[in-house]
Amino acid sequence: VMGFEYRGYKINILDTPGHQDFAEDTFRTLTAVDSVIIVIDSAKGVEMQTRRLMEVCRMRKTPVMVFINKMDREGKDPFDLLDEVEEELGIHVRPLSWPINMGLRFKGVYNIYQDKLNLYTPDKQRVSETIAVDLQSKELDQHIGEEDAEKLRQDLELIEGVYDPFNIQDYLDGNLAPVFFGSAL
Repeated sequence: VMGFEYRGYKINILDTPGHQDFAEDTFRTLTAVDSVIIVIDSAKGVEMQTRRLMEVCRMRKTPVMVFINKMDREGKDPFDLLDEVEEELGIHVRPLSWPINMGLRFKGVYNIYQDKLNLYTPDKQRVSETIAVDLQSKELDQHIGEEDAEKLRQDLELIEGVYDPFNIQDYLDGNLAPVFFGSAL
């Protein structure tokens, strides 16, 4: 358990192991939370324990966020992961960030919610810069390269066409999971 103050609110993070041996502890913990962050490995996708956790969240109408982790390693295609989350966990998703490449080519994420670029520095294992950038500008090309910039533009256009806009009430009602991509490192 880790607790801290944030913008006038007391936040308590209850970290539960994903291993099956601790399933009972995890389910008990869910009775005391207001929201859940489900962490999914980008290579493994949705695992059995995650499905069971989601069943409990759905029964209790607990709001769920999804963090797709390990983008700094090779993994599944982000769109395939979104489809898998929707199908396996039975919840609508809305990406609020989008990865720029993956594995050794991972450059960071585009924060869709804030319209900002979060650049990743692998040797420092952290976000090195957060930049507000116009998606159609050459400035984006300069930061991440022309090829990655064009792919990002196309992916974001597809996201806007396929997924409903983020609605906070749908999230609070447990009907929509905002999805974030990144590397926990």
